[in-house]
Amino acid sequence: MAENTMRSYARFNRGLARQYDQWMVAMHYAKTTQRLYGKVINRYVKFIGGKSIATANHLDIRHYITQVSENGATLNSVYRDLGVLRLFYDFLHLGGVVHYVAPRFVKLRRPWRNSPRPLSEQQVRQLISATRTSRERALIEFFYATGCRLNEAIMLKIEQLDLDTKSARIRGKFGKVRTVLLTQSAVKAVRQYIGVRKRGFVFQEDLPVQRGCLTAQDGQWKSSWGEARFGYKRIQRHKCLGSVNRIPYELAKKKHEVLIASLKLTRPPRRCPLSKVGLRGIVKRVAARAGVRNVSPHAFRRAFATHLYDHGAGIEIIKALMGHVWIQTTMNYAQIGPDRLAKTFERCHPRENLNGQESY
Repeated sequence: MAENTMRSYARFNRGLARQYDQWMVAMHYAKTTQRLYGKVINRYVKFIGGKSIATANHLDIRHYITQVSENGATLNSVYRDLGVLRLFYDFLHLGGVVHYVAPRFVKLRRPWRNSPRPLSEQQVRQLISATRTSRERALIEFFYATGCRLNEAIMLKIEQLDLDTKSARIRGKFGKVRTVLLTQSAVKAVRQYIGVRKRGFVFQEDLPVQRGCLTAQDGQWKSSWGEARFGYKRIQRHKCLGSVNRIPYELAKKKHEVLIASLKLTRPPRRCPLSKVGLRGIVKRVAARAGVRNVSPHAFRRAFATHLYDHGAGIEIIKALMGHVWIQTTMNYAQIGPDRLAKTFERCHPRENLNGQESY
């Protein structure tokens, strides 16, 4: 009888976890957030085992925190897990499943957030100078000019750009749309990169030029290549270049290269955007050339906020441009740069002003 009860509670707990998954979808949480929260809740359900989540108290939450800490979780990870459980139990409390939110009776010390130092203006100039292709230049200029997130840049379409007014319509988290502004250099780099394209994703894979294929079949040198026909359908073409016995490989290869060059083959347009891995790889390669360490697409977002703040932009303006909901989040990005700190100290500290007046 006890065994059946334990099994029923385990099934009951999994059902609550699934309901919360559905609720996150209904609330339009980001896919990455849904996966992260789902992992935490499933781990907690496994920890609870046969006990009902509805009867779990703050001591059970403490035991869970202790166990994951003993298993090697960092303070940041534990703090995040506790936050997820608080939201989960808030959901259960609103649904009348529990009478109180147990995780909110557990308190942890806040982890020390040692944010990475933002890129300096000189480092950004080095990165821009280290670009080699039009796509690399457009990416770096766009990230620094707009402070966009990685996903926002990937999903940006040409139809959302207005290069005449130097602006773009960005769809951010929770489907929230905002307008970002581009610098003149960013407009020039993006315009040069997209060329004559009028629609589709802005940042795409760079496909290599078609070189065709030279093979020996049935005693003949055969040159083959692909041609795009009827939209995206691809047709394979072939042409005989001569007998293998009469024409050496070097001559056949030269004839093949001349043939492919004369055809002026083109690739069909891409429907898919540049992948996250591909985009990060581009930034990493440019950073390696520039000799700048710890550079990621997100580093430009921090640099964007910090440099605007250093040059006198109001925090509300930066918040609007970055698409933040809470101004405290913006403050975490817009750090005071060392140059502004030193200049403000020299200008405002009374002892600095007295030094020029005192005689020794």
